[in-house]
Amino acid sequence: MNKIIKFLLTLSLITNSIIYSFNSSGDTCNTCSTCSDCNSCCMGKCDGYPYLQIRSQGTDSPRNLVQLQQFVNKYDMDTTYGALSITTEYSQSFRPERLTNFLFGSDINGCQELYIQGSQVEDRNSKAWLADYFGLPTDFQSKLSFSPKVQNAILDFNFYLGLDELAEGLFFKLNFPLVWTKWQLCPCEQVIDKGVNGFAAGYMSTATISRASLANNLLDTMKGGYTFGDMQSPIRAGKFINSCDTSKTKLAQIDLELGWNFILQEDYNFGISIYTSCPTGNAPSSTFLFEPIAGNGKHWELGAGLNGSWTFYRSQENPDRNIGLWIDATISHLFKSCQCRSFDFCNKPNSRYMLLEQMGTNTDDIKAYVNGNETSASEQYNRNLIPAVNWSTFAIDVRIDVQADIAAKLGFMIDNWNFDLGYNFWARSGEKFCNDKCGCDSTKIYSIKGDSWIYGAQDNGDGNIYALSASQSLANIHTGKNYPAINGNNPKTNPSIDNPYDAQKGATELFTIAAANRIKTSINPVTITRKNLNLGKSPSSISNSAFSNIGYAWKDKEGDYVPFLGIGAKIEFAKDNYDDCHCSSCNNTNNSSNCNSCGCSSCNCSSCSCDSCDSNSCNSCCDSGSPRGGVSTWGIWIKGGLAFD
Repeated sequence: MNKIIKFLLTLSLITNSIIYSFNSSGDTCNTCSTCSDCNSCCMGKCDGYPYLQIRSQGTDSPRNLVQLQQFVNKYDMDTTYGALSITTEYSQSFRPERLTNFLFGSDINGCQELYIQGSQVEDRNSKAWLADYFGLPTDFQSKLSFSPKVQNAILDFNFYLGLDELAEGLFFKLNFPLVWTKWQLCPCEQVIDKGVNGFAAGYMSTATISRASLANNLLDTMKGGYTFGDMQSPIRAGKFINSCDTSKTKLAQIDLELGWNFILQEDYNFGISIYTSCPTGNAPSSTFLFEPIAGNGKHWELGAGLNGSWTFYRSQENPDRNIGLWIDATISHLFKSCQCRSFDFCNKPNSRYMLLEQMGTNTDDIKAYVNGNETSASEQYNRNLIPAVNWSTFAIDVRIDVQADIAAKLGFMIDNWNFDLGYNFWARSGEKFCNDKCGCDSTKIYSIKGDSWIYGAQDNGDGNIYALSASQSLANIHTGKNYPAINGNNPKTNPSIDNPYDAQKGATELFTIAAANRIKTSINPVTITRKNLNLGKSPSSISNSAFSNIGYAWKDKEGDYVPFLGIGAKIEFAKDNYDDCHCSSCNNTNNSSNCNSCGCSSCNCSSCSCDSCDSNSCNSCCDSGSPRGGVSTWGIWIKGGLAFD
């Protein structure tokens, strides 16, 4: 038996090392020179968030705690004993409106509706996303609803080995859950007005783009593969629709635990353990907004565990009739994992879906008179539009400082039957990022387009066409700055771009294309870097669960093995900011005036200070409350196995 024990312990260490080597060699983080574009800015608790970090399907203390109390942590044992169990569980999320709120934040109208409206729609909804960014007509209108759902099927293998032959109270645990998980955003779009406007020459390209050449609805564009005007590459990240499989089947993780019950009596025990979890699931790729994740996102975990019990009633006539309390707790640190993640601009929720314009060398001598001095633009539009999310998605190191999984139960045993009723608290701190990896196109220069006009023409608009240097750093996902017209200004002349001055090509004046209106350009345009992205505090997670289990053990069976079988269920309520950001009762109407919205308080991100990226100590520059997010689920399971002495 000693040889078996030593073999199992050695095997666990070897397995740990192999998996670590495999994961390290598979690191997809770009290892170019270290970047210093580390920034931490404000995230309002009602802002949408680009990624949902779920509780790993394998981190589930209730599933491991039920059914086993009579077979583990045994008193007065001088031999090796243990239990092998297999749990089959199905779980599914509920409260989809809360997941929708987490992903889109206060841009949601009512409960689950997102409006899409073009720049020339009258009386635009202040929360509507600008249709122009997606290659939809400037008079287009639609509304989307979402019903996100997460489904899990889990086959959880659990092994407990009492090592009292080596030392009284010593034990070893091994747990490895095989997970099938399916994530569906379930978007539905209702087109209110498909629009008739195309894009006039100069707005998205040098030529006019007809309505027939534009997309029919937002969901068509969010599948990927659609381009318009100067856009050379379609959206590659944060897509709404997964045309391929929305599921993953993975071994979520391998959990190893070595512990010692330093207090061990017949009716009570208390022990501690060292815990590690080897990641075998998948990390996010950010290709889709709502992508299936099996496991904890490829984080290695290291922590400590506590376990205890107290049987406060035991029948003197029949020891197999008793009532007691049991507790099991694990606290761990999730080490940095290289993940591909998408980010919004600071103080611009959902801005990753805006348009960027690539800037380059001012080869056409675009200039303007600034305070009486002829001044050339520092950059010129380089005839390429990209979805911002293509640029703001990159490999980054992510860590979670602390995670806690604590379960307590009241257990009843009546002969061969046992009944469990318990509570589970799970929590983790927010993710912390360090941008010490460079993206593939980090050398390219970009500006926010907004609703800027990007081309001008000579000869009263009928001559040669030239790219301008216009930018709109103050635009957001809802609107640009030129539309609607203010004080009679013509939006096509770029009256509200950054640093607007009358554009020239050398000494020649430039006009709107096919119209004799002087057009403005930015002297100078405002360019963006990763310092403008919101790499600030991400949401933490807290959930409270209730669970129960009923089981039967064939203890009167002859032999060294005792079969057991049980069935259980749980319901988990995740805490979030939904009630703070929406009206308490949703009536699914289109009118959002009854719902309060909140966002980040005015926070000057330029004043944020941040230590070196290498120190992993980026701090938030303003207090935006406590952003939280999680998945509320219900689940049922069947647990069976064999105990042995």
